[in-house]
Amino acid sequence: MEKEYRFGKPLISIALGLTGILFLTWAVAADGWLAGIYFHRWYDFISTLLRKVFGSLTGSIGDVIYCVWVIIGIIFLIKTLWRLIRGQWKALFHGLLRAVASLCWLYFIFLLFWGAHYQRTTMVKDLGYGVQPYTKADLYLLADTLVRLTNRDKAALEALPSPPDTIPREVFADAAKAYGALSADFPILRYRNPCVKKSMFGHYLNYLGVTGYLNPFTNEAQVNATVPAFQVPYVTCHEIAHQLGFAPEEDANFVGYLAASRYNDPRFRYAANYEMLLYTIRRIARRDPPLARLLWNKTHPGIRADAQRAIDFYREYEGPADDYSAIFYDQYLKANNQRHGIRSYSEVVGWLIDYYRIKG
Repeated sequence: MEKEYRFGKPLISIALGLTGILFLTWAVAADGWLAGIYFHRWYDFISTLLRKVFGSLTGSIGDVIYCVWVIIGIIFLIKTLWRLIRGQWKALFHGLLRAVASLCWLYFIFLLFWGAHYQRTTMVKDLGYGVQPYTKADLYLLADTLVRLTNRDKAALEALPSPPDTIPREVFADAAKAYGALSADFPILRYRNPCVKKSMFGHYLNYLGVTGYLNPFTNEAQVNATVPAFQVPYVTCHEIAHQLGFAPEEDANFVGYLAASRYNDPRFRYAANYEMLLYTIRRIARRDPPLARLLWNKTHPGIRADAQRAIDFYREYEGPADDYSAIFYDQYLKANNQRHGIRSYSEVVGWLIDYYRIKG
């Protein structure tokens, strides 16, 4: 006897999930009192709570959740194919409806716990900075400044009697201290209940070109600790910026730069200035390749050696997975209100120009 399937329950679940998504999206986009409650009360509460709970647990709980979801997805695909082959159309349709309902509620939770920040007017403006139209001359001045700073930091690192400790656990703790120091000037960057962990997926992330990510469901900042060690301090500060609600990549880049570059540790200053120098040089290279080459040749030999080390490292992982990952992530960012997609990372140069213009 064929099992009786009731379609009303999954349809109601889909309707409720979509209603929640539309309401929350409208509320935060309207930028009214409801948005204020979400950004200044709800998110502060839920993010701090999640970091307190999951930060006390060893290992990446978010990564375990992702693994469970992958297993569930594989089981669902197998069951769907089996029902399709057997011609079990009611069971197939009922299963698809339940899957859609689950995805709707999953996306609603994503928005509720963190994702709605993509709809927010950039938080960097709350720090007193903005992006103005800039010229090639502005780019040159920024690059020249970053060359001097990066040269300084590389020389400071080489002058140390012994190589600085780059154990991820200690770098994570120092990154939290960097935000503690920064919050003295910018109270909205106060970072409570630090929760930064090494990703379980390690080397596999290198095939996708991923150095770190935030799990929006647990608010754990995940860092790929297998990348070249000199990159880890800045990657950590970038992911903490996401935890604080800076969803757009250029915003997280800028806030991560503020935390790392102003911290009294040459590892962090070097990582931050090195990363921003690369973004700026690439932006200049689009307009004037010879000028970009001239600026790059002014860098400390150790900087160019680090750049080559990073190139050699990532070259080992190049392949179709990296290409498909870039395409997928580009579309993900565009779907979440970042019109430049994956190029949003380099938009940080606009913030940096204003930052150094104000700083003088």
